[in-house]
Amino acid sequence: MKEAAMGGQPGGRKGRGRPPGGTEEKHRSERRRPADSVAGALSRAAVRPLPRGELFLGRDFLDRFFGAEGGYAGQLAAAARSLGLSLVGIDLNGGCRRHFFDSGIDCLDGYYLAGYLNGPFSRLVERHGFFNAMLSVHKDRRLFGGICERLIREVERLARSARSKGLRAVALADDIAGKGGLFFSLEYFLDVLWPVYRLAAQVLKGQGLQPFFHSDGDTRKIIEPLIEAGYACIHPVDGQAGLDIYDLRAEFGDRVAFMGHIDIMGWDEGRIGEEIERAEGSFGNGGLILGSSCGITLATAGRLKSLYPSWRSPYRL
Repeated sequence: MKEAAMGGQPGGRKGRGRPPGGTEEKHRSERRRPADSVAGALSRAAVRPLPRGELFLGRDFLDRFFGAEGGYAGQLAAAARSLGLSLVGIDLNGGCRRHFFDSGIDCLDGYYLAGYLNGPFSRLVERHGFFNAMLSVHKDRRLFGGICERLIREVERLARSARSKGLRAVALADDIAGKGGLFFSLEYFLDVLWPVYRLAAQVLKGQGLQPFFHSDGDTRKIIEPLIEAGYACIHPVDGQAGLDIYDLRAEFGDRVAFMGHIDIMGWDEGRIGEEIERAEGSFGNGGLILGSSCGITLATAGRLKSLYPSWRSPYRL
């Protein structure tokens, strides 16, 4: 097979040539898989055009526009085709994970699959509310510590299953910052959260998965620690919080990739077009997966055309 792909004629038989649809064409097609462009961007190889990806594809969006597809995986595949995605994000929390793992995923073959799992702070907020979560963080670390321990056990179980289902990355999704920066001190982050993040990254890498990290807000202070912890990609580069993708590329671009950047809710069509063109020129050696900075939901569906020209809504929004 390898010789045939290189154009050889095994066994010295004449006239076999390279027929249309043969081995070389198959390999050439495989090299053009959407997942390959994402892998190239993550390794900072030259990729043109830049891959597009969305970590968060909301169930409200999927159910509204792709409800007739066969289950969660089928909805994701239909959305990926409609938007022209290379990377497809998969919700690995609760029921969504069960639906995905119990379904056939052949429809997602060729895409770069990146799951996401809520991190410890997000879980604390979900269970106790933001105010009580902040009180717990600063006054009683025992509750937070228990959540962190359970998270690591879950990551250990999840990593093996995720790899077997074709996932290539898992993002720890933990909204720990706002427009003014971290919700707590950098010292607290390094002392309490960073060891948990690092262990989660080690577990994922041990199963051959790329660790991604997500948080909205101004996360600049923790990018260096995240790199040291082993994270390969930072999402979403929140421009509304003052982050600038080109400043980040200059400082960190040879050590970590970024994903997102396009503010489809805050920028007009002209600005989005300019930013896409600039990003395509500035990230000629990879390092960026273009996508929205807010995720895709029903609320954002009406603003997708500038970033995803192939998007055609089958329903009036």
